[in-house]
Amino acid sequence: MNYDKIYTESDHIFGSEPEKILIDFADRIDKTKPVLDIGAGQGRNTFFLAENGHKIDAIDPSPVAVETIKNIAQNNSYSINAHQFDFQDYNPSKTYSAILVFGLIQILNWKSINYLINKIDEWTDTGSVIFMTAFSVKDLSYQKYCNEWAEAVKRSFTDGSGEYRTFLEVNEILTLFDNYSILHHWEGLGKKHKHGDGPVEQHSMIELIIQK
Repeated sequence: MNYDKIYTESDHIFGSEPEKILIDFADRIDKTKPVLDIGAGQGRNTFFLAENGHKIDAIDPSPVAVETIKNIAQNNSYSINAHQFDFQDYNPSKTYSAILVFGLIQILNWKSINYLINKIDEWTDTGSVIFMTAFSVKDLSYQKYCNEWAEAVKRSFTDGSGEYRTFLEVNEILTLFDNYSILHHWEGLGKKHKHGDGPVEQHSMIELIIQK
């Protein structure tokens, strides 16, 4: 997917509002340490936290996304450091009070998901909070990918060009993390939404907030 093109064509391709679970649980994040937003996109979650007094490191592989975040941060004097990185190439010299992983799991293969889980553990301390969403096998698009893409490994499909779509079984996300307390776990039908001028979509979502 050409995110540079998508971000150039729309200012709010994934909406302008932060994730509701971030709004509801932001008070659990320690403001004395920075937050890491992985796959920050156009910054809707990053900006919400910055407006509420947090320092954020925002990473995204898209240079267009990073430049957008930098410009808005500078114009509003937000405490945001934005960097062009895929999380697999990121090597911070610090740990984080919270890590945001929104809209990412479903486009990774299992090798990358497991790598990310290990890095989350490495980049956090006791008390750190992790926010995460994923797609469930109940999603309407699951059967489409079953039929049209090749299954790489357990409910993870590829089109052969490096694109992946991965879906989690009910409650599977709870098995991916050890030594974390569950603050919030919900699986169900998400709200209807649009990406830019695209069609109305509604996904079977998984939400998870855990604390180390």
